[in-house]
Parts: sequence; C-alpha cells; structure tokens
Amino acid sequence: MADLPAGIRRAVEMGLVSSAQIARFMSIDARPTIARIVSRATPAEVSRAFVGRMMADPAFIYKLLLEQVVTIGTSAWWEVKQRGERLKDEWGFAVANVLTLSLCNAAVVWSLSPTRSYGSTATSEWQMALQKLPNNMFDKSYPLREFNLPARAGSFFFNAAKLSLVGSTVGAVGGLVSNSILSAASKGKEGYQPSVVVPSASTSAAAYGAHTGLSGNLRYQLVYGLDRMLQQHFNHIPIAVLGTTALRCGNVLLGEPSRLMWLGMDGEAQQQAKAEQQAYRRPSRSSGAGAKKNSFLQSLPFGKKTEEATQPKKKSAARRVAKAAAAAAAAGGAETGQRLVRRV
Repeated sequence: MADLPAGIRRAVEMGLVSSAQIARFMSIDARPTIARIVSRATPAEVSRAFVGRMMADPAFIYKLLLEQVVTIGTSAWWEVKQRGERLKDEWGFAVANVLTLSLCNAAVVWSLSPTRSYGSTATSEWQMALQKLPNNMFDKSYPLREFNLPARAGSFFFNAAKLSLVGSTVGAVGGLVSNSILSAASKGKEGYQPSVVVPSASTSAAAYGAHTGLSGNLRYQLVYGLDRMLQQHFNHIPIAVLGTTALRCGNVLLGEPSRLMWLGMDGEAQQQAKAEQQAYRRPSRSSGAGAKKNSFLQSLPFGKKTEEATQPKKKSAARRVAKAAAAAAAAGGAETGQRLVRRV
C-alpha cells in the first residue's frame, strides 16, 4: 500500500475503488508493458490522466491505436488515389494532411475516453466545476463522481468548445505547412497546380475546428454510448471487442465526407483541380496552332507544291476558253468568239 501513488492510496483507504480497478493498475505498474512505459515517461499530469483512463477502460490503448490505424490508413489511401503518379512529387502535401487528421483524431479519442480520478488538483472554483464533468455524456458514475443530467449536457458543450479550439489550432498549423510546401514547389513553375486542392490556413483552421468540435464530438459521444452498451449487454469479451472495432471503423469512414467538403477537397473541387492541372500540362489549342501548322508545312520541300495543288482551277479554265475563242474568231465565227470571251 505504501508504494501506491498518493491519490490511489487514498482512494483505496476510503473504499472508493474496486479490486478489479486495483488489479488493472497493478497490471500496468508491475509488468514491463507499453502502458507502464508511458505512465512513467510522461509528466505527472499526463501520467495521472493516462492511468485513470486505463483503470476506467482496460482497452483504452487498443481503441486509441485502432483509431490511429484506421484514420491514417483511410487518409493515406485517399491521398494515393487522388494524387496517382504525382504522389512522389507531392508526398509533402500528403504527409501534412495525414498528420493533421491523425492529431485531431487522437485529441478527440483522448478527450472523450472515460476516466477515473480521485482527489482534486484544482485551484479555483471554475476548475473544480470542470473537473466534476464527465469526459463524455454516457460516462459511468463512480464514487465521489455522480453525473447528473446537467453535468452530462455540460460535458457535451464543453468538449465541443475545447475540441473546436484544438482542431482549429492543429488545422491552422497544417494549413501553413501545406501552403509553405506549395510556395516552394511553385517557384519557377508558372501556373503550377497540385493534383489535390491546397486550402488556405484560415480554411483549414475552420474546417478542422468544425470536424473535431462539431462532427467529431457528436459522433464520438454516440460511439462511447454504444460502446458502454456493448460492454453491459455482452459479457463475452471477443464480441464486445469485435463490436467496438466495427463501430469505430464505420465512424471514421462516416466523418470523411464532411471533412473533405469543409476543406474544399470533395469531388466537385477535385474535378476543377484536375481540369486546371490538364490545362497546365497540355499545349495550347488556340487558333494560332493552325497557322503554325500551315507555316511548318510550307517550309517543307513539298509544301509549295501542296499549296499550289490546292489553289482554285479557275485560271487554267479561263486560259482554255480564251484559246477556243481566238480559234473561233480566226475561223470566221465572230459571234461565237464574242460569246466565249464574255464567258471568260
């Protein structure tokens, strides 16, 4: 008992934690696992929050890694599909987009994951009020933390504001990085257009703020509610794990269209970008191209012959008629000769 952290030791002495929660903590602290490395290598505040999430949900690391794998994989696949052969020249844009989305997803999962905390480190009343809020609307009440309806509603709106701020900050940084890469790539290349639209820093900030604070907060609140329902109704662990895996994969795919729309990278914007790209890469097909082609043909040895062959045949026909008129006049047919001359 003396070796336990102060907060957990006080919770044990007061009978606030169960034996299962103590076993979870001991499994983290006693064995050389990734969880123990993280809990010992991070600052005290982060370590306390991490251990609290592991005590509330032993599958926290699995869910966090699953979200990252699905998010990075989906985003990378979209980048490869859209950029095609130009990916080797535009890999900087792709990496910036994937990392921005990955950080936003990690922030949402971390903020809304259920946790267990005992004691208080707040120094003001508003900090104490925020510490009494659950991490998500469907978090389970536990000793010294009874969540009523106003607290759950407050959790939703507080997380919406917090995640909007985090998403806007990450999106602004990602937008600045992408535009810096665009400026470097377009030097000496007039009219250069990447295969995927590069939004401005302000657009990126607004889009990721909405993606995390509005869409992400709402979707993941529901995910954690359904996750809790699966844990309560299915005692068989593999079924619960399979259910949460399918739920989270579908949730990531559901959030992608709105993110692309807010960034201006959806289907319509991509078609416009491809049209501009083709216009940049193809030679001009203006009316001057025909003149250049004719001048090129005329410069060839057979060009003059071709030009002469295409001239109208009126001159040769007039010569033949004139010769016929002269012959008729010599033969005494003046009227016939005059009619032939009028025809000429």
